[in-house]
Amino acid sequence: MRLALGFNPVLSIQDATRTASTAEAKGYHSMWMHESLFQRDVITYLSAMASATKAIRLGSGAINTFTRHPVTAATTFATLSELSGGRVTLGLGLGSFPTIPLIGHQIFPVEKTRPLQRIKEYVQVVKMVWEGGKVQFDGEFFHVHDLTLGFKTEGVPIFIASLSPKTQAFAATVADGVILSPALNTVWGTERMVGNVQAGEKASGRHVERASYMMTSLDSDPWKAKEAVRDYYFFVYQLSEVVRPEVLAPYGVTTDDLKPLKEAWKKGDVPEAKRLVPDQAIEALTITGDGDHAEARLKEYEKAGVTLPIIMPIGNVSYAIDQLAPARNT
Repeated sequence: MRLALGFNPVLSIQDATRTASTAEAKGYHSMWMHESLFQRDVITYLSAMASATKAIRLGSGAINTFTRHPVTAATTFATLSELSGGRVTLGLGLGSFPTIPLIGHQIFPVEKTRPLQRIKEYVQVVKMVWEGGKVQFDGEFFHVHDLTLGFKTEGVPIFIASLSPKTQAFAATVADGVILSPALNTVWGTERMVGNVQAGEKASGRHVERASYMMTSLDSDPWKAKEAVRDYYFFVYQLSEVVRPEVLAPYGVTTDDLKPLKEAWKKGDVPEAKRLVPDQAIEALTITGDGDHAEARLKEYEKAGVTLPIIMPIGNVSYAIDQLAPARNT
């Protein structure tokens, strides 16, 4: 199985560059960085990692369609492709709904904001720019008149990140890949997302990469691995506000089980929310434990239809990278 690494933008540029070099040496297929409004810039990450490596692919997972105009994204990633020798992937998505509204962009209700239409237009403009002709485009969200890219590019693979069934199906008709999860999903939930992608593949006669971020915590002591997840702010936030309860139901975690945690979260009592995280939720949503257990869990996601797992290591990061290294496990 090909395996990728992915990170939230909390690493220093220096650490990210060193990690990319290590990942390349250990046989990882690619390294991906999330975009954030209040953390380090993903383009700077990709530039630094491209300059420090020779073979590993590098991707944004994902830039958002509000803060970067599609023309800017097209020229930026064409330049990154030139820098890296064709090793970058443009991962894009609607945007982070907790933070995008903080800078004046509305996401809900979707009937008004039309997120799928925004992504359709975004991809269309990006591809038109890369084709090299004069771009004339008038959409609902984007307008481009008499613009021609000033240098030649072969284009860049596009991955669309989304939790929406309609957008996942659409992505399979126009993109090179789909990112199914921002870090947390069960096998059951993943299977259903893959089904959405397959519907788009069937309609268009295409096959696309199905990538999925997977929060991963490994340690020689499984208890330490589990506690690293419980103590991770991003996990508690996702469990409190993003993960749909029905995804956890097959794993014995009910809405009532999550209610105390969500109440503590809403009150701002993060330590109490962390304490109330059910062990079953950690097992269901993450790759946690020792190396052997992690490999078995990855096979479950592969069986569910994931073709490119993107492990997002936390806790004992170097241990996880080493334990799952493709070069070690071939």
